[in-house]
Amino acid sequence: LQDKIFAVAGHLLEAAPEDLEMAASIVSVKGTPAKSVTLTRVAQTAHLSPGTLPDDVDPVLEVMYRYKAPGGVWSNACHACTCEVDPDTGTVALLRYVVSEDCGVMINPNIVEGQIAGGVAQGIGGVLYEHNVYDADGNPLASTFLDYLVPTAGEIPDIECHHVETPATTPGGFKGVGEGGAIGAPPAVFNAVADALAQVGASVTDQPLDPSRVLSALRAVRR
Repeated sequence: LQDKIFAVAGHLLEAAPEDLEMAASIVSVKGTPAKSVTLTRVAQTAHLSPGTLPDDVDPVLEVMYRYKAPGGVWSNACHACTCEVDPDTGTVALLRYVVSEDCGVMINPNIVEGQIAGGVAQGIGGVLYEHNVYDADGNPLASTFLDYLVPTAGEIPDIECHHVETPATTPGGFKGVGEGGAIGAPPAVFNAVADALAQVGASVTDQPLDPSRVLSALRAVRR
């Protein structure tokens, strides 16, 4: 990519590409820093005015490269939560949710925590709220968000994230993190509810654990 940038900048500066250097988004002639052009102008020229460039200068400032990490590289996490089940309404309230995750060296902790939080919220919704219901003829009955419930900020507890950084064998020691929250949350939430119901002898095996299904499990024990 730098070679492509220097080819465009060399045309703008009337200099040979091998005589250029780049620092802080500025391309300049070696030994003559006053003779320079910004990376912004280079991009504008290549993208908006490619016709002004010589035929042998590629105006497409893109490079594609495929990288295969050596061996297996796996991110991992542990999810745990506690819940409270209302025996009269079947409503489940999550009291605490903790995630300890290892995505290798973190590039941006805010993005990592955002990915975890979004995935956990998705998992909570899948276990407790979201349900595609169909009638006997296969017609969808949950056609609006009045029928297909999704969790709001009121139903999602504060998600406590604890980071472990075990460098991978990849350059930079990075691992993936995008799906971590959504994978760990469903079993953690389901098992928390199942454990709470087991204390009174009730059991559940199917999702979603909406109030009607929780009450059905409790009524089976009370009979």
